[in-house]
Amino acid sequence: MSFNFDFSHIPDDPTRLQEGGGDRPTPGRGMVMITGWTEYGGANKQAHVLEFEICAWTAPNDVGKTHTENFFHTDRTGKGHPQKRFTCLAMAAGLFTAKDVKQWKAVGATPEIDMSKLVGRPIMIELVEQPDATDANKKYLNIGGYGLAMYHIKDDRVKEWPKRQSVFNQCAAMVGDWVSDKPTAPPAAKKPSGEADPFAAMT
Repeated sequence: MSFNFDFSHIPDDPTRLQEGGGDRPTPGRGMVMITGWTEYGGANKQAHVLEFEICAWTAPNDVGKTHTENFFHTDRTGKGHPQKRFTCLAMAAGLFTAKDVKQWKAVGATPEIDMSKLVGRPIMIELVEQPDATDANKKYLNIGGYGLAMYHIKDDRVKEWPKRQSVFNQCAAMVGDWVSDKPTAPPAAKKPSGEADPFAAMT
């Protein structure tokens, strides 16, 4: 029995179909808009799913594509990795700042943050491709830096990354400024003008 193929939804490289099809973004970096934050799982595997849509990317054809990322709650290593991921995400979206974290940590506070406010906020993301541990033919696309490569849109570390200016302008007030407690370098001393310098006329 014959079959009529419709290739309109097949990616340009059909050999990558097993890796997520045509809707899968390519590894890269840029601005994304958070579109979902959903809880799932039971007591032993509690997690949230972060969903976002690409606004600006190193591969311009990926704009409009979506990605989902699991955020598991259980700390399997004892190094606090889940809390580090949640903290990076919340700071990137402007729910609180690095300075807030330092202050809360100093007094032993454990603030309750409404993470549903993530939805509708832009952040900067880096996605990397990683091979499966048991099958080298399978590759997964995940947030880079061990899941921590999420940055605020005004963070100087990502100032050269692709951004959509209209989204930046629209959401700048919502996400606030990138605030850190790192001391800034003092301004350079001004040189006196010729009129104020008593030695300026000496040549």
